[in-house]
This record gives sequence, structure tokens and C-alpha cells, in this order.
Amino acid sequence: MMRKQKNDVNLILFLLIAFLLPLVSVAAQTMIPSASIRLILFGIQAAAPTISAVLLLCFRKELKTRLAPMFHWNRLHMAVILPTIIAFVTIGFSKLIYCVLSGSHFIAGSLSVTQTVIILWALVAEEIGWRGYLEPLLREDGVPRRFIPCITGCIWCLWHYHFFFQNGTQIPVGLFFIGCIIESYIYSFLIHITNYNIISAMTYHFMWNLWTHIFAINPADNYGSLLPHIILIIAEALLLPALHRKSAKSV
Repeated sequence: MMRKQKNDVNLILFLLIAFLLPLVSVAAQTMIPSASIRLILFGIQAAAPTISAVLLLCFRKELKTRLAPMFHWNRLHMAVILPTIIAFVTIGFSKLIYCVLSGSHFIAGSLSVTQTVIILWALVAEEIGWRGYLEPLLREDGVPRRFIPCITGCIWCLWHYHFFFQNGTQIPVGLFFIGCIIESYIYSFLIHITNYNIISAMTYHFMWNLWTHIFAINPADNYGSLLPHIILIIAEALLLPALHRKSAKSV
């Protein structure tokens, strides 16, 4: 009983920090003229889940005992290669289908230096918080494993509110919500299949952001068309049964 109460307090504190820190960062960005400082604040904003998790682990003196096991050599090659392949194949296939359906030529997206830095930041910004801290907390709280990715996906989607405030997301909220749920199950598969190696989730987050830019999936890169993103969500959804069977065999 005491452990559950402790987990509930940890969950509430984690969500409060993860959700409020971006709001503070966004407000500060509107008042600071320096582009460099605004970029740093944007980095803090994007890393709020991980910052929240690290702060709580430090406060409870559990940083080393909880963080170190997330990073291990076991299945490291799989934790890097598998997420890269899944992201490349689903996003590349979606772009190919879009080109065939629309009759358009392949157009590669361009990356500025700032965009490259932001995409690289995705390696460490979120997943220690979401898949490294939140999901284990839900497991310890007795939430059935099959529901955890859905709960995490819902929270993950809602957490993006600050990017919508800044017009940093061109995807409609409903479509974005569906995508977060589906992708959350892919993250969960990667974590499970690699023996809870957080590097798998970090790699997938980075590669997903990278390939969606390179393959120009976002509406801003396709004259406002949502079709590439819709195709990508369908492709990811069709992939889930195969991932589920693979995950079940590994148990």
C-alpha cells in the first residue's frame, strides 16, 4: 500500500514538472530577444520529461540505481539497428506510396543547422522520461502491460500542447493523437525486445524525426498535404500485429 502511494505521488510530481516546465519555457522565450537563449529554452522545453524524471530520481537518491540499468550492453546492437530499420522502412515506404498515389516525384526535405541540432537533441530529450521513467512507474503500479503504451501515448500526445501553441506541429490534433498511440506501442515493443534498453527508444525517436524530415512527410514539405502522414500512420498500424507476435515469442 505504501509503495503504491509513493508511486502515485511520483507520478503526479513527474507529470506536473513535465507539463509545467514547457509552459514556463515558452513564456520565457516570448520575453527574451536573444535567439541563442531562446534555443536553449526550447531545448529545456523539449527535454521536460527527462528533466522531470532526473530531478525526481535525484531527490529520492535513486538516480544511479534507476538510471544505470536503462543503459546496458545487452542487445545493444539490436537497440540501435532495429529502431533504425523500422523507422526507415515505414517512413520510406509511406513516402513511396504517397508518390505513387499523387503522381509526384520524390522530394527530399532540407535540414537547417538549427533543425539538425533539434533532431539530435531528440536522442536524450524525452525517452528517459517517457519510456525510461513513466512506463516502469505504471508497471510498478500494477497497470496491465497491454494498456501501458496506450496510457503513455495519451499523456505523450497531451504533453505536446506547447508545440501547438508555437505552431510547431502542422498535424491536426485528432490525427496526431492516433499517431502517438500507435507509435507508443512501437516504442513499447522496442523496449521489451531489447530487455528494457532505453537506447532503443532514444534511437527510434531520433530516427523517426530524422527520416520524416529527409523523406519530407510533414505537410509543410508537401504543399500542405496530410496524405503522407496519414499513410505513415496506416503503415505503422499495419506493422503492430507483426511486432506483437515477435514480442510475444520473446517472452
